[in-house]
Amino acid sequence: MKMIYCTCNVAVLEPLLKMLDDNNVRDFQVVEQVTAKNKKGDHRFNNPVWPGYNSTVFIQITEDEKAKMVMQKIREFNRNAFNDNELVTACMWSIEDYFFD
Repeated sequence: MKMIYCTCNVAVLEPLLKMLDDNNVRDFQVVEQVTAKNKKGDHRFNNPVWPGYNSTVFIQITEDEKAKMVMQKIREFNRNAFNDNELVTACMWSIEDYFFD
């Protein structure tokens, strides 16, 4: 089982969520307003100097192959980004235990 963590400019949150929906990913949580300093693109501290903010998506996927496919889809998403501010940062790690009961 895998956890995928994504952070993105709020401007690309909806297309990212659509990509997840299109790939039948149903188990995730969204944190709407996250301030961030990323390797590429403008800082997002939601203040007059660095306006705007990011959003974060936590995704749980039980099938390892599906998790790899989602990471590949995020890479494709980034290849189609208009500029560095539209890039999605993503990382994936193993989950030892997960339940919803």
